[in-house]
Amino acid sequence: MSGLLLSGLLQSCVSPHRTVTTAENARSASSATIKAHMAFLADDLMEGREAGTVGEARSALYIATQFEALGLSPAGDKGGFFQAVPLRAAQLDMSDFEFSVRGAGRRQLFENGGDVAVSASFADTNLSINGDVIFAGHGIIAPELGLDDYEGLDVAGKVVAVIGGPPPFLPSEEAAYFGSSNQKRLMAEARGAIGVIIIWTPALEKRYPFDLFKTGFDSWNMTWITRAKKPKIEAPQIALRAFVRGNAAEALFEGTPITAAEAIAQSKDGSVKGFALKTSVALSLQTKHDDTRQSQNVAALLPGSDPALSNETIVLTAHYDHVGICSPEEEDKICNGALDNAIGTALMLDVARILAAQKEAPARPILFLAVGAEEKGLLGSDYFVTFPTVPRENIIANVNLDGAFPFYDFGDVIAFGAEQSQMGEQLEQAIIPMGLTLAPDPFPEQGIFTRSDQYSFVKRGIPALFLYNGFTDTDGQNKGQAVWDTFLAEHYHKPTDDLSLPIDYKVSAKFSDVFRLLTLKVANAPAAPLWYDDSVFGKRFAADQPKAQREP
Repeated sequence: MSGLLLSGLLQSCVSPHRTVTTAENARSASSATIKAHMAFLADDLMEGREAGTVGEARSALYIATQFEALGLSPAGDKGGFFQAVPLRAAQLDMSDFEFSVRGAGRRQLFENGGDVAVSASFADTNLSINGDVIFAGHGIIAPELGLDDYEGLDVAGKVVAVIGGPPPFLPSEEAAYFGSSNQKRLMAEARGAIGVIIIWTPALEKRYPFDLFKTGFDSWNMTWITRAKKPKIEAPQIALRAFVRGNAAEALFEGTPITAAEAIAQSKDGSVKGFALKTSVALSLQTKHDDTRQSQNVAALLPGSDPALSNETIVLTAHYDHVGICSPEEEDKICNGALDNAIGTALMLDVARILAAQKEAPARPILFLAVGAEEKGLLGSDYFVTFPTVPRENIIANVNLDGAFPFYDFGDVIAFGAEQSQMGEQLEQAIIPMGLTLAPDPFPEQGIFTRSDQYSFVKRGIPALFLYNGFTDTDGQNKGQAVWDTFLAEHYHKPTDDLSLPIDYKVSAKFSDVFRLLTLKVANAPAAPLWYDDSVFGKRFAADQPKAQREP
């Protein structure tokens, strides 16, 4: 594995002489439990737990048996622990693909995976579409922020080109919302566009290298389907969907007063304005569809102890799937997903174990939900909130775990979304006895709050948090940033995210305590958590719900 750098960093994070504390001894059961769950879920026998595969199904069965052994009530479909998630798999035919830009008297063709990235179509097996291109800045429509990038633009029947990623001039959570690709497509669809081209920026390149798009062209993309075999597609009227960079981006701006690079530079402060480009684009592709696959959510309920609060459910989520056989040409071809997200699932199972064994259950019911197909686009969690196995109006909060870095004893906690609802305050109160503090989002430009399963709940108006152990260690040193950067560069979605990483299971148990104490704080609170009145997510997705005023 390529973990020498990570191991070196971790040696600098651990004191050579430590006194074992009572708190650490108390976590020994959790340490062993978490290690055992991870040993199963991240084993090669699971074959990377890709959605719709035998490895994912084995993992789901394991989780269900663990829930049953704890005495939890089945909360899936038909009185069982499982909720089937039917899938449409779509694979692009790379031999029959064409993307072209026409302008200034010439037509330029671009190879898929070069300066253009286009994925398979869930709607059509044979897609052919073309249209004139309109540049619409960041593609934002937000009257509450005084922003309308479509003002004065007629994009009906046209293809819209927009700057990709979170707008850097907006606060982090607002930027996350308006910067998501799906949100840009929805806004373009609302104005009548038929296509959206997202222009890749240097900031996006740091977050997700453009060349990674082509690594997925041979695999099957997925979405969930209804009983009528209709695929779930965000912004279904947007038929042309492409990402562009470099020469392809510049080709779009050919013959205009500014270049694509200049438009990207101007977009950093929001000063760039939209206008009609002098080019048109054409896309044709062939896609194979397979509607025989399915993923599964695994759901178990711990009933509450207060009958008056029995209709207020807290949902704990962790996705158990991963990306499967990711390097077929290599000797080690399996992406085991130890930290993405066997550890999150193991932590959730550990919290379930402790809470189920309490003499008195928490006041409110708690639904433990292991979701599948997260890596395919939050599919399991989106399916659950669309077809919930408990009344959706009863779900008052979601706490999500999607990975952790249990390599150093952390002194703070990161909670993406903490500024949006009272759950941030509840987390701060929960971790005070542990001597921990709440850290700010360390990379607001990445829009992480919209990139894991909690966002499926947020879009239904449900307050949520996405937890991570913080970057600061117990000595006040920032140990986590270097570890994070190294993991993302060396191990993320690669075969080396496996159990040979130097995982400290006692630190994992400490993070499990954070997860558990927050859950108890929400479950036993006098009232359900509310969105703040100035939260962009509360305004967008819970407009009719009561709001809380932010404390000064």
